[in-house]
Amino acid sequence: MNLLRHLEFFMTVAEERHFGHAARRLGMAQPPLSQGVRRLETRLGVALFDRGPGGVTLTPAGRDLLPRARALIEDAGALDRAARRHAEAAQVLRVGVVADLGPRACARLAARAGRAAGRRASLTGGSTVALVDAVSVGTLDVAVVAHPAVLESTRAGPVIALPTAVLLPAGHPAAGHPGPVPLRTLRDLDLATAPRTHAPAVHDLLLDTLETRGRPVRAAEAPDPAAVLTLVATGAAFALTPDPDLGTDAVVRRAAAGDPVPFRVRVVHRDDTPPGVVDALAATLREGT
Repeated sequence: MNLLRHLEFFMTVAEERHFGHAARRLGMAQPPLSQGVRRLETRLGVALFDRGPGGVTLTPAGRDLLPRARALIEDAGALDRAARRHAEAAQVLRVGVVADLGPRACARLAARAGRAAGRRASLTGGSTVALVDAVSVGTLDVAVVAHPAVLESTRAGPVIALPTAVLLPAGHPAAGHPGPVPLRTLRDLDLATAPRTHAPAVHDLLLDTLETRGRPVRAAEAPDPAAVLTLVATGAAFALTPDPDLGTDAVVRRAAAGDPVPFRVRVVHRDDTPPGVVDALAATLREGT
């Protein structure tokens, strides 16, 4: 017998206190329902209901077993839902990309990874710390994150250096001159950058690099590219961005004079990431996002 189905009969009759009402609720005729409850009582070896002309009442055994039956049905439903989530996840490549790269690059990377895996790809943006953690615990299959970073239990591909551009307020004196901008000319501006908690090692390395090049900066925390752009557009900060599309009318894009200040990334992944995905992401990054 289908135990779960018969437990559903039991639970519905117990709630309706009437076989006819329970049959209508279940969308079936009353005789098969009555027969099903009888089979369940035979299987369990106890009477579940006292039957009378006005309906039914639970026996002491029925009252004791009803919450157990309800728990079994609920657990079976949870099992089915969890299994469906796993089945759906197996058909989707879950890709994460650090938000600094911008939406166009993120979408392109996810699409290339999905083609390499032969699956539809889903995309999650976020900070390096969050993405590494997601790959480590298995909620993402692969992610492009900033380097350096603590990689936890993930594996990692090669480090790839992406070029950056300087974003500065359109009204700043340095914006009026064509050509690369010496960062020392931006001493009156803070550096708009992601909070240190997003990628501590990346944050510290950037500030240390600028200081060793004679450009000490104060960090103005911006949790996402839109916040970075807002700080620059309002004249409060400059930024270094790997996103070729980040900009607005109140912002000027220039190359940085002197040695480049790249944005370094790498692909982190799980052991069971489909073959070819890491290479496809690395190749896409090298081509330019």
